[in-house]
Amino acid sequence: MSSLPYTVTASAVEAQEDVTPREPSPQLTNGEIPVQDDKKDEKKKKKRSGRSGAKKRGTGFEEFYCDPPMTPDEYDQEKNVIYPPHRPFVDRIEEAIQRFRARRRMDSARDILFSRYLFLGGIDTTVRQFQSTRNLDHDTLDEATKADVREMTADDVIHRGGGASYNPRFYNPNYPEHWDVDFAGVAAGFLSEQLVKFAGPAIDDYGMGVEVVSHFLKYIDHHDVCPEYAEDIKNAQKICREALEQIPAIAKLLELFPGQFNTAARKLFCKVDRDIFDFNTYIDSSDEDLDKKDARHIFGVTLAILLRPVGTPAIPESDMAVIDTAERSYEVCKVSAANDEPRAKYKAINEYLALSKKVEPCGSVAVRPIVIQTGWDNGPVAEVSVDCPEEIFILEEGLLQFLKVGMKMVLEICTLKCGIKFIKNIKEIFPTFHTFLPQELMFRYKEPVPNDRPAPSVYNPDDAAAEDVLNSIPIGDPEY
Repeated sequence: MSSLPYTVTASAVEAQEDVTPREPSPQLTNGEIPVQDDKKDEKKKKKRSGRSGAKKRGTGFEEFYCDPPMTPDEYDQEKNVIYPPHRPFVDRIEEAIQRFRARRRMDSARDILFSRYLFLGGIDTTVRQFQSTRNLDHDTLDEATKADVREMTADDVIHRGGGASYNPRFYNPNYPEHWDVDFAGVAAGFLSEQLVKFAGPAIDDYGMGVEVVSHFLKYIDHHDVCPEYAEDIKNAQKICREALEQIPAIAKLLELFPGQFNTAARKLFCKVDRDIFDFNTYIDSSDEDLDKKDARHIFGVTLAILLRPVGTPAIPESDMAVIDTAERSYEVCKVSAANDEPRAKYKAINEYLALSKKVEPCGSVAVRPIVIQTGWDNGPVAEVSVDCPEEIFILEEGLLQFLKVGMKMVLEICTLKCGIKFIKNIKEIFPTFHTFLPQELMFRYKEPVPNDRPAPSVYNPDDAAAEDVLNSIPIGDPEY
C-alpha cells in the first residue's frame, strides 16, 4: 500500500477499501499567513441559520388569535357527539376544559392561573403522577384515538364518586348541595380576589390572568358548549373587560390616596405613632413633606370654598379636634367633581397666596356603609341597614376621576368635634364586581380524621412528646 499523508485505522480500511486520500495542506513558509475566505464563511452561516430556523408556533393567546375553521366532519362531531344538548352539562364542560388546555400552549404562569380559576369553579386540577403517555403501552396508544389519549392523560376532571371517594373540596354532580353553575360569579371571584393576590401591583401579570379567563370563555362560547348558559357567559366576558379598566384605576388610587386635603387634615389633627405599623394599610409619606403652615392653608381654603357658605361664622378652634377614629367599609354611591365656580375660586386663591404647594381643586364622594365579605371571621359583624345615611368625603379631582360608582373601600376615618370627617388612611379598595367565593377557603382544607391520641396540654408538662408538639407549632403562622 502506498504511503498516505494521513493515518487510516484498521476499522476504516475494513469498512471502505477504496479510500480517497486528502489533498495535502499547502506548506507555508515563514512570514506567510493563511487568508480565510469571508464570503464562504458568510454563506455557511446563512445556510446554518436557514436550516436551524424553525417556524414558531403560536400560543393561542395572541391579540388577534382565533381558532382555525372546522371541517364539516369536525363541526358535525362537535354538534352531535361532543357537545350535544342532551349530553349532561358536567360531561360537556369537562371535555371543553380538556380540549381547551390541549389546544393552547400555556407557559407555567398561565397554567397556574388557569388551574386556580378552575379550582374556584370546583374542578380538580391536581397533577397526577404516572399518567403521561410515557406510561401507556404501545398497544393502547395504537388503538386509542386522540380524544382517548387526552382523556387518559388529562389532569382537569370533575369528581363523580361517592362514599369514601367523595371529596368536599370539589364539585360533584351527585352532591349538588351549595353549588350553582355561575360563570359570571366564578370570573368575578377570581378576578377580584385570587388574581389580585397573585399578581400584586404588577398590572401586566394581572392582564395575563384576565387574558386566560377571557380566552376560555370565548372558546366555550365559540364552540357552543353550553347554550343554556350563553347569557351568563356573556356577563362573565363583560366582567373581564371591566377588570382591565378598574384594576389599573385601583392601583392608581392606592398610590394617590388619601389626597392633599386629607393629608393636610391628618398633619394638623392626628398624632403620628411610629411604633404602630399595619401591613394592610397603605401609608404614604406625603404628610412628612407637607409644612404645617401649608397644611393649614390647604385645609382652610377647601373648607371655605366647599363647606362654608358666604357670611357664616368660622368654626371655633375648640371644635377642630378628633373625637373618634374608626375603620369602616363603604360603597361608592356618587362621585361629584367641582364645577366652574369652585375652580375659579381655587385659581384666584392660589394666585393670591402664592404657596409652595398649590391647593388642588376638590370635589366630593358620597358613600354608604356596607359589610365586605373577605373570609375572615373576627367576631360578630354589626348589621348594616339599607337605609343608612350616606356620608360625604372631600377628595381631589385627581382621585375622583379613578373612582367608579359601586367600588368598595375600607377606610380609617377620623371625626372632628364639629362633625367634619376626613380619611386618615386607606386599607383596601375593591372593584365593582367584587365577589368572595367560599371555595377560596377550601384550597388548603383537609378532611378531619379521628385521632385517639390525647391532645397536648399544659397539664402534662412531663410528657416529652406533648412538649415537642407544642414547641413545633409556629406562633402566628397563617397556616395554623
